[in-house]
Amino acid sequence: MAAAEDILTQKILDLLLKQPEGLEVDEIINHLQAEDSDISPRGVRNLLNQLVKGEKLIKRKRQGQGRGKPPYAYFNLKTVPQYVNPFLDIPGVDSAKSHFVAKTEIEKEQIDPQERERQKQWRTVLERIAANNLLADTYAKVIIDYASEIAIQNPVELVINMAHWVVNDLNQLSEEIECKLQKSETVEAQVLVRRLDERLTWARKNLQKFWRLDRSRDKIEGILDLPSQAKNFFRDGGRAQFNEKAARDRLKNRIIGDRLIDETTPPVNQHKAAVGTDASIAKIFLNHTSGSFIPPDPVIVTTSAAAMVVDDNNPTKQEYLDFDISPDGLQEYEEYNAAAKGLVLSPNLMRTLGTDTFKRAQTAALELRQYHQDYRVATRTTQWRPMGNLPDLEINPKVTLIFRDGRVFPVVHRINFYEADGLYGDIVRNQIAEFAGVIHNTLLNPLGEIVYASAVKNPELSWLSPLVFWYLYNRKIQEQGKFIVNADDVYKAPFVDTSVSHLLFLGLANHSSEFNKQKHFISCRVLRRFSDIAFVDDILPIVISKDEQTEPLNENEIEDWQTFIAQRLARKKANGEENRLEEDDYTPFIYICQKVGVLMCYAAPSSAYEIIVNGDSGGSGHFLIPRLEVAINLEKQNLQTYQKTLDKMLSWLAAGRWERDHGHTQTGFDEGETESRYPVLVPDVTLYADEAAKFARNKLSDEVEEKVRNLITDLKKHLAGGR
Repeated sequence: MAAAEDILTQKILDLLLKQPEGLEVDEIINHLQAEDSDISPRGVRNLLNQLVKGEKLIKRKRQGQGRGKPPYAYFNLKTVPQYVNPFLDIPGVDSAKSHFVAKTEIEKEQIDPQERERQKQWRTVLERIAANNLLADTYAKVIIDYASEIAIQNPVELVINMAHWVVNDLNQLSEEIECKLQKSETVEAQVLVRRLDERLTWARKNLQKFWRLDRSRDKIEGILDLPSQAKNFFRDGGRAQFNEKAARDRLKNRIIGDRLIDETTPPVNQHKAAVGTDASIAKIFLNHTSGSFIPPDPVIVTTSAAAMVVDDNNPTKQEYLDFDISPDGLQEYEEYNAAAKGLVLSPNLMRTLGTDTFKRAQTAALELRQYHQDYRVATRTTQWRPMGNLPDLEINPKVTLIFRDGRVFPVVHRINFYEADGLYGDIVRNQIAEFAGVIHNTLLNPLGEIVYASAVKNPELSWLSPLVFWYLYNRKIQEQGKFIVNADDVYKAPFVDTSVSHLLFLGLANHSSEFNKQKHFISCRVLRRFSDIAFVDDILPIVISKDEQTEPLNENEIEDWQTFIAQRLARKKANGEENRLEEDDYTPFIYICQKVGVLMCYAAPSSAYEIIVNGDSGGSGHFLIPRLEVAINLEKQNLQTYQKTLDKMLSWLAAGRWERDHGHTQTGFDEGETESRYPVLVPDVTLYADEAAKFARNKLSDEVEEKVRNLITDLKKHLAGGR
């Protein structure tokens, strides 16, 4: 059997090698059956899926085959353009070490260790599911089996009820600790103290920080009050307290949708042109000779790219790329200024800043570079290069949708980083200012709104998963007399959001009889303000002083933000703290605190689940889901308006604009083993931008090489004192 499969594999590889334009599955079957009529179509389909999973073939949409949605086709790797190495044969460069690093890879370093472990556990589960061994993982099975029941739950009620349960659980734990201490059972008490401390930390992070169930402050009544530490419960008699009415009012303005998971058909696509943007860093090792002033460590150069797809009902895909490698006039920049603008980080600066700060500076510089790319797209100052046989653009089309690879909000975002001295602070402030400029020219553009969205492949925080595991815990589901989900599973949810959403969608798909690209499974939508993440925990909720009275800051009023900054600077001065910034320096920061939020959700087309449900995938049909985000204008203060903005984003995807990104996977799935890599379902322009950011197109190789050569020349002058 294995020998027959090897022979068939070789026939498929040879066939596709002669077909550089690729073949659809039925075309492959017809070719093979012309030689051997006994070949099973189902067997061919399963083998093709295995070859794609094993990265021996590539499955992509084949363009220019008539009207309608382009069909998927299979390609031999040898006929698909591979990534170019623009550092080869350039004098003075160590091409073996020099390379581009995708933004996605850098973002993986930011993932919380516990979240990383949950992703690794989910990888194992997905492999079991793909192998039709679902019973091997009880968690996955129960989520799929109860998906229809979980889906109809009201998300506001879920959060309210979970918060009640957490408060009671924390208080009960403290009483158990008191009882143990009274009995001098100190060892048992210490175990419970650690558990209480862990759960208290979770409640603060999930309920207070994410859902903004704020604490009381300065005699202003809050929503959720938690003692500061575990010992404050049993030593000082402190207790967790919850104001349900205030929580309900808060959540009704934070959650859209009366079901946790729903099915929706987005409106017809109205976008004529959509763009994906991405960024990467080039680690360039300049050859080090004895006596040279050029350090042997790599020079970090940030680069950016964009991919545009024009949709004018033309059957031939119209794709254009823009990229920026070599900053104009680099040799004219001082080393500090080049770094502050996020262009070049030299080894000398790494030694000055220290390793940890340098890594944060690198992240902020990369974000700054991508925001500048977003700004160029929004202001129509890009230089689009046509792909294929398309002509050059005479006039840049009006783009109405931008998809970032990565979150909408800056990764480096806290006010204390914004206020930092020296180079790091300058990079962060420039990053925030560029982001504010993008917002002004997209969702606040007076000439017409541009939907500003993102696909987050590696979300750092899970909010959906705890709700699902709390519901299952509360249902008291048993197997062989044992509860499947326990209390620890609520606080330490075994799976991340991207996993739970996939299982829920799969559970709903199992009961579906209609699969099409328009119909989408979608989670409830959750609103988050930039100000939610801009301040450390002990500042929220923010209060200001008015007429010698402490009042909560109205986050929708710019005057309150200006008052907050003035009083913050006054306190710093009174405390003898040095602060180089003046009130006007905070203008971009409070601009986005007042105006900008994101609406986030998880979604996938029902059509993506058809081959899994029908058992035609050979185990390889599974995929990973990113978190989708869209920037919203908080000045509107209208949930329906926010939903309409999200619908505009979804309309592009519902037109069949999803792609499977086999080149990247989520953190826990990237173990260097091909068979463990599952594709991430992403918007098409996101995939094309990722390829552009890695300069993966052979068509661009000559131009990229020329740009890199120019960059190397400038870097040598820049670093060796030749400017």
